Amino acid sequence: MRVWNFQGGSIWSEKGFIPNKSISITVTHEDDRDIYLSESSVIVPGLVDFHCHLWAPGAEIGVTDKQYLSSGVTTVGDAGTFGYDGWEEANRYWENSPLTVRSWLSALPEGLTNHPNPNPTKPENISLERIVEVASSAEDSLLGIKIRLGQVDEATDRSLLRLARKAADQTNLRMMVHLTGTKLDIEEVTQYFNKGDILTHPFQGRDGNVLNASGKVKKEFLAALERGILLDIGHGRKHFNWDVFYKCLAEGVKPDTISTDLTSASWREYPVYNMSYIISKMIVGGLSLDEAFRAVLVTAPKLLGIDNFTSTSKNFVVLDSASIETAFPDVDGETVLGNINYQPKHLIFNGIPNIESISN
Repeated sequence: MRVWNFQGGSIWSEKGFIPNKSISITVTHEDDRDIYLSESSVIVPGLVDFHCHLWAPGAEIGVTDKQYLSSGVTTVGDAGTFGYDGWEEANRYWENSPLTVRSWLSALPEGLTNHPNPNPTKPENISLERIVEVASSAEDSLLGIKIRLGQVDEATDRSLLRLARKAADQTNLRMMVHLTGTKLDIEEVTQYFNKGDILTHPFQGRDGNVLNASGKVKKEFLAALERGILLDIGHGRKHFNWDVFYKCLAEGVKPDTISTDLTSASWREYPVYNMSYIISKMIVGGLSLDEAFRAVLVTAPKLLGIDNFTSTSKNFVVLDSASIETAFPDVDGETVLGNINYQPKHLIFNGIPNIESISN
């Protein structure tokens, strides 16, 4: 057992980032080291990706746990990759993952295991009984019920919303709703929400937009926020638009959680790339350093039911940002430039340094 002593940079605390004079962590299979960090470096206890798609047998869409760890992510929330036809098997696999994993159960029996899916199961063929049965036996590993609007038509979306509401009520779980693509107005969508339910992809610029014809945030959406619905960025390849984000920000609408919606197709591909790139994008876009990291290190783990993420005693990640101009494109062609782009420089997971996988 050896000790690495990190000096300089800033370290996450319960009050946000504070200057780091010196912090030591025990490592295995390494020599003692003194590591001097740049002023731009931040030390965090491991990133939390609230909305992603994690690999398990039968889900080629997913990113592997080793890939996530190499990017400094130690905890994830899988957002409905599996429905009741495969979730139990996937969860057994995830229980052995080096990551801390929580997940959402897709209302579709097939989830996203067939993606893109031109013929998703019709709502009338989905078994509410099976959803409730699987969800009720899942204990703490399951977060709630996930539905994806905008795949078929308005009638299908209404049926999925009703189904998800019934399933969430019967299991006492949350509901997560994918907004992009729906022809339903945001007022109709959010009438199914209870306090604490999650709207993901709210800052997208396609059908299901939260802005009115004048470019203002719809008052019905603001009313839903007042009722306590929560906003998850869920960036992905199709779900983030700078214009919508800035107009929401101007009216005080900010994300509760920052997440990637990563899949195997978007892993290390722009405009998503990885978790720390998305955090950097949000800071460049107007969130403060503490706001962005609080969404990742405090709000996300709280919603996932995970504790003790304000301590670096278990997982230790150093993110550094080169002061060079970086392009942050949205999914519709607009690009914002900024001089912040945090990327992992040191990762220690359960006392084991993982530098080699970071540098690859």
